[in-house]
Amino acid sequence: MSSHHIIDDAKKKTSLAAGAGEQLMGGSRENLALLLNRDFRSLWTAGMLNWIVFGIEQLATSIYIFSITQSPLMVTSLVAARMIPMIILGSIAGAVSERLPGIPLLSFGYWTLAIVFFTLGAISVWGDIQLWHIFVGAFFTGTGLTLDNTVRRKAIGELASETALGPAMSLDITTLMLAMLLGPLVGGMLYEHAGLSGVYFCIGLCLVVAQAAIRKTLLPAVEKYHKERRLFSEIIEGIRYARSNRIITATLVITIVMNVFVLALYGLVPVVGIDVLKLKPSINGVLLASNGAGGFIGALLISIYGTQSQYRRYFFWGSLLLSASILAFSISTTFYLSVALLMVGGFGLAGFGTMQVALLLLETPSHLRARILGLLTVCIGVGPIGVLHVGYMAEIFGTVNGLSMIALEGIAIITIIGFVWPELRKT
Repeated sequence: MSSHHIIDDAKKKTSLAAGAGEQLMGGSRENLALLLNRDFRSLWTAGMLNWIVFGIEQLATSIYIFSITQSPLMVTSLVAARMIPMIILGSIAGAVSERLPGIPLLSFGYWTLAIVFFTLGAISVWGDIQLWHIFVGAFFTGTGLTLDNTVRRKAIGELASETALGPAMSLDITTLMLAMLLGPLVGGMLYEHAGLSGVYFCIGLCLVVAQAAIRKTLLPAVEKYHKERRLFSEIIEGIRYARSNRIITATLVITIVMNVFVLALYGLVPVVGIDVLKLKPSINGVLLASNGAGGFIGALLISIYGTQSQYRRYFFWGSLLLSASILAFSISTTFYLSVALLMVGGFGLAGFGTMQVALLLLETPSHLRARILGLLTVCIGVGPIGVLHVGYMAEIFGTVNGLSMIALEGIAIITIIGFVWPELRKT
């Protein structure tokens, strides 16, 4: 090789290294700028508390329900109760959030949820708690997640510039993963030492703190496009835009598949911990938290090193990795292997969860984002179909066989989607 070729190659490598360094430094600067923004931090904190509530309530009530009924179907029905508000209220909440100020709407939601859970805690202390009370609590948890997906994330999109949308969503999902780590740990210990009443009082307190965190948050003024429009027309406009954009369509389709065939399986993780691995509530919390630990590390790496050109691939391959990990978990019979598999699955969840929202925001004009996020919430809300299917399969074929069969279905369908929408696999 001539000296000229060697020099040219060296220049190219130097240029590539410099470009990578600039990308890394740029991502770090964007992350730092977001974290230094008080309004972003307040929304970030509220989101973390809301998802910690989800983790606490999910684990504790699942253990309680299974201990009373010994029915996987009843446990997955509880998961369905959390998702019903998403499919009923998702699109409506997205459109309403464009008409009403986001922060007062969030505050009202947090106060309402806090009152509900303090009431449930009091009922539990009196010893009169019934199964339907627990299902009501799960329904209101789902209502809180609906507000989070539409109102709070729309507010984060308004605070972040176009170039910082990816890092903003990565940081937000990093928080979600941290909450998925902390929620089950806290939920397992609380349930073991303080019972269901302690769980509900802790949830109410978390929601009060979340409301206090966003109380003084200020959002930038945005132009309103809907003053002369009817609510239903705005929802239809959002659906039409989603259908016209292949990336948005593919993202929503994979979201449906993941919630029906993969994420629905998480409802049975506490059942596996009790029925197969024979774990105490606190150790069961460690099992579920391991997924959050992997997700937290994965989301953190994406927020620092992730490049926008790779977002679609993170989303697609993350979905497949999570599905494969759940399949492997379903046939594991040892605690440590199960923890390792769920942690690996957390990396896939980070890719799926982070890019799910980031892709939609990047592909959507600002005045339609709340409606597209509302559609996303509806797609997440189809999960009851999956969780009831999972519960039925677990009742008929056993917990392990039911998990394995549905995970295989999810992997097959996601693979087909990768060929129908090849742009998801390409940069």
